[in-house]
Amino acid sequence: LVAFDANCNRLGMGGGFYDITLADISQPHQHRPKLIGLGYEFQEVNECPSETHDQRLDAIATPSELITL
Repeated sequence: LVAFDANCNRLGMGGGFYDITLADISQPHQHRPKLIGLGYEFQEVNECPSETHDQRLDAIATPSELITL
């Protein structure tokens, strides 16, 4: 992830590859895995832009904290 916010939204490299993959494994007939992003504190921003197709993470782990919803 390039950036993230306290609501576990993430900003990637563009292209939507992660969103497409995560949406596919998040179908009702499948067990959805916990989505945990890894990042550094300096990557946290006040707010990441988010659209309806964006997949929110369940948590973000940094060297000093675990951010969860």
